[in-house]
Amino acid sequence: MSFWRRLFNKEPAATTAPGRPSLRAQYQRKVRCYLEMIAAGHQARDQLAQVQAWGEGRDLTDPARVRDALAALVTATGQVATLLNELCRGRQQELVAAWEGLKGRLDQGLAEPPAPGDDPARAAVALWQSLRPLVFPAGAETKANSLQEFLNSACALRQDEMFCLSLKSSVTKKEAASLVTGRLVPILVIDAGGGLGREAATVSFEDVSSLPYRAFLTGMMSIPWPKARPLDMKGFISVVGVTSTTPRAEDQLQRTSLALLSRNYMNFSLCLGYHASTVEAFVDQEPPDNYVRFHYQGGAASVERRVRRLRLIEGILTRLGFIVSIEGDLLDGRRSGEPADLILNMLEILGRLEVYTKQMDMVMTDDEVVYGYVDDFLEKHC
Repeated sequence: MSFWRRLFNKEPAATTAPGRPSLRAQYQRKVRCYLEMIAAGHQARDQLAQVQAWGEGRDLTDPARVRDALAALVTATGQVATLLNELCRGRQQELVAAWEGLKGRLDQGLAEPPAPGDDPARAAVALWQSLRPLVFPAGAETKANSLQEFLNSACALRQDEMFCLSLKSSVTKKEAASLVTGRLVPILVIDAGGGLGREAATVSFEDVSSLPYRAFLTGMMSIPWPKARPLDMKGFISVVGVTSTTPRAEDQLQRTSLALLSRNYMNFSLCLGYHASTVEAFVDQEPPDNYVRFHYQGGAASVERRVRRLRLIEGILTRLGFIVSIEGDLLDGRRSGEPADLILNMLEILGRLEVYTKQMDMVMTDDEVVYGYVDDFLEKHC
């Protein structure tokens, strides 16, 4: 045990190296880059839709118009590639390299002059037919055989990059606002733009202007805080066994929850007792960009009981239309491409689910118990 832990029973406060941005500034930069990438993606997809409608309409009479439309699409897609590289800090070199190769082939095709004396309409059709496979997929999709495939891959990677963002408990109160909710959950909030209505050291629910986070908190605060779960002897022994043999198990109880917010985005690392979860969501007027993702892991009971709690959560989420996977004692659920009001409703339900399942691993005595709790939650809280 370190000197700091022996003396104060905690780690020394994290310090920022001279010249290096604070964690708050790093998180804010990440969110802003992410939102810029969404906007650039909108522009590129709009341009792609125009090119597709125009190409399928067979209004191909002018090769210069073909070149201008495709050049604008390449420029818009290039902005997405630049922002992806910045967002991932150069970790997606394979996809970026594939984009550069694709861009080179498109630029080469656009630079080829038409044959002298060729009919303009025939030249426009020939140019479009030669470059169309580089714009739309011709067969099995790959990461970047076409502009459309690249945009799809970039969208998936930007979401994974943000969800895997490490929300560190070493963020201090000097870098974040303390959110008071009336619940026994200490929460720090970093506002990346439009997430809070005012800047202050301490804020309340009324100050939260982030659309997804406000919906999640609304659900979390709408259900009574659960009382201590009744433990049978096996449950009690499993809790003692897990907490006494798990390295640094007591640290989990001292972790502070952290929310990274903007007007349309939330990334909330929530610590409730011995389990932790991450809820991420983006909500806007464009349904293809909207999503909610939910990670859930941990607990104080035995592995069997923790997995039963995950099966309980899985049963609820699948009935609500989530795609859910479980590996070990980690659950991953997601739902995307839905209208904003539906995603916000799902976030309210997730807020209630977080409270409902608190300490429930301790009473997961057998598989039959799981089904009863699934039906109970769906009947009372959805």
